[in-house]
Amino acid sequence: MKRRIGPSRTGIAAALAALLLLPGCFSGEKLSQPEASASENESAGGGTRQQDPTAGKLRIGILTGQTNDRYYREAYTDIYEYMHPGVDIEIVPAVDTSRYRYLDPDSADAEKKTPIEELRKLTEGDDPVDVLILDSEVLHAASTNGWTEPLASYMAESGEQEADFAPAVIDGLKQAGGGELHALAPEYASSALYYNVDWFEKNNVKPPEDGLSWEAAFALARAASGQDDQGKPVYGLSFTPTLAEDPLWGIRAYTEPLGLSTFDLEAEEMTVNTSEWLGVWTDLTDMTRQGALPPAQRPESDPEAYDPFGGDLFLGGQAAMTIADSSYAADLQTAMQNADGIEGFDPFEWRTVELPTHAGKEEIGAGVKLGDTFSIVSSSARKSQAWDFIRFVTSESVQEMELHDPYRMPSRLRAIAREAEAYGYRAEAFTRLRPAEPIAEREEEAVQHNPQLWQIGDAGRQLFLRVLRGELPAKQGLEQWENEGRRWLKGPFTEDGTLTFGEPVPSIGKVLRQTG
Repeated sequence: MKRRIGPSRTGIAAALAALLLLPGCFSGEKLSQPEASASENESAGGGTRQQDPTAGKLRIGILTGQTNDRYYREAYTDIYEYMHPGVDIEIVPAVDTSRYRYLDPDSADAEKKTPIEELRKLTEGDDPVDVLILDSEVLHAASTNGWTEPLASYMAESGEQEADFAPAVIDGLKQAGGGELHALAPEYASSALYYNVDWFEKNNVKPPEDGLSWEAAFALARAASGQDDQGKPVYGLSFTPTLAEDPLWGIRAYTEPLGLSTFDLEAEEMTVNTSEWLGVWTDLTDMTRQGALPPAQRPESDPEAYDPFGGDLFLGGQAAMTIADSSYAADLQTAMQNADGIEGFDPFEWRTVELPTHAGKEEIGAGVKLGDTFSIVSSSARKSQAWDFIRFVTSESVQEMELHDPYRMPSRLRAIAREAEAYGYRAEAFTRLRPAEPIAEREEEAVQHNPQLWQIGDAGRQLFLRVLRGELPAKQGLEQWENEGRRWLKGPFTEDGTLTFGEPVPSIGKVLRQTG
């Protein structure tokens, strides 16, 4: 699970002070509800629950990290313990990374443990953990193996409503839970289509709207492309505000919902020489040649010229539409508020709509990523306390404090609406589309375990650039990518064909697919 920006100690202190002032947080209105009887709980599928959810011990399991990991304490548990003085929280990693700190990497003791197997052990024994904090893919493995508890009965009992959360969050969690809700998440990331209202009006082009197909979005991009008053090109669409160094990464908003992969590790085979990849490369090449998309690489800039926007095409007036997450709205708002101090910049009106979708995949977005998920362990003897903790960290009261990652959104619709109003974006543009299958993340993880697989992506980048520049037909580029990638899948090897190191540890993604 990747670490990210979390609240600082100062932020925690401020949050605690703010929490005391929030209505219903501290006195009359408790997050925990009256307990049903044990027999009622068991018949509802909830198992036997502890009667006092605000006292005693609570054990929280994580996949990797350290005992009482500081990140998780500051992000989630310090506030809860402050609000519930009778609760003592212990954070337990499945794989304690501190054990490797002083070990000889070649020693037998340094043998890497399989995280998913170690996670299973946390849910067994006389004192299993009560809550699991996992990413969505590991949650899928945990729920499939029966380690986590469905939350329907808990939500019904306590009055929680799925409708209070963003559909993207609930649908993503149910997808990870095999159709059932096995966890809640306090935050998530999502992307939307930003567009320059003034530019569309000036050029008499109908602006984008929710529910747009990619085919229609490309037609709009062609219609909206042109030149500004200085004769500089204005592209109809840029997949990212600032051109990405890696053009394949830059087009993920388009390819991610299609479920395209580049290689299959288990079959040791490339998966790029397909009609789907050919369609993508052909369409994007045509759009680039028509001036509807910007060139794949950043143009050479004048070292003497100052660019206040750091190459941002949308803010710089060189793109009529772009794709970004909700945090980009704050950048736009700041630029517009400071327009008087930015030489040569004319502020403009901007709006957001839902990301375009592919035919047959109208419910799938791009850049939609769940944050940490919180689930109840099926074997826990403290399920009531576990549910009380999960309700707390995902509650509206906590989300009002805006402690979430600045590049993510709160998961509750009312909290999203407050932030949308503050930063000027439409909440609806970010809340409906569910996450795509995390294929790119699995491939990135495979590269981390076998660094020479990076050569596959690098070959694809170079070939895609040649195709975009018209130096190579798309079909030939994909065939060459397939051939070059195959040799890196058989390794890891050096250029002369000799092994560089022993067999790599299997990635978590591979282990999850085997256990699922």
